[in-house]
Amino acid sequence: MHIYYGIPYALDKNLGAEYNRYMNLLPNGDDWMVITDGDIMLFDDFGHQIAEVIKKIPDAGLITCYTNRVAKNKAQLYEVDSTDILVHRVIAKKVNKESRGQYRKINQRVSGFLMAIQKKTWKEVGKFPEIPNKILDIDGLFSNKILRFNKGIYIMRGVYVLHYYRFLEGAKYKDHLRNAEEIANKPKVRNITKSSVRNRSNITQRRKR
Repeated sequence: MHIYYGIPYALDKNLGAEYNRYMNLLPNGDDWMVITDGDIMLFDDFGHQIAEVIKKIPDAGLITCYTNRVAKNKAQLYEVDSTDILVHRVIAKKVNKESRGQYRKINQRVSGFLMAIQKKTWKEVGKFPEIPNKILDIDGLFSNKILRFNKGIYIMRGVYVLHYYRFLEGAKYKDHLRNAEEIANKPKVRNITKSSVRNRSNITQRRKR
């Protein structure tokens, strides 16, 4: 068994197909792929932490972790959010110290900012759905497949990641879901709010103390 890491990016907006291309890269059925979004930050020895849990529940259907912000799937939400990266660093160290190697079964749809999946499980449940121009909810649809096959979905209680999507832009920001070519051709306009400037200033002042 080996554990691989990947950040799939779908230029054609068919995210399920890109997920499947990554899973196909695994050479053996007992290998695992840890799929992450491009807008998360892992802390410390995350590879060792994830491996410890995988070894404890090798028959898991899908393994995920805690984070600071998700639109749905509140089982993955650690009840603190902040624009101060140092806060998230402290949280990651705290949960690692208190709950390292621990896990709990949630058996519900997950947000796919981090998903650990074994290749043979992926094949058994029918792979990720491939839907043209579909980025949202591929993780949820795949979670449903896992549950239909009575495979467990688990949270790593000692692993926390910073999910910084929409940190600056706000809850209604959608450009990160658009086609890459459209984004590349869009005029570059910086949208810095007064609140974001204040937050950065406060962080800088704290570091100088």
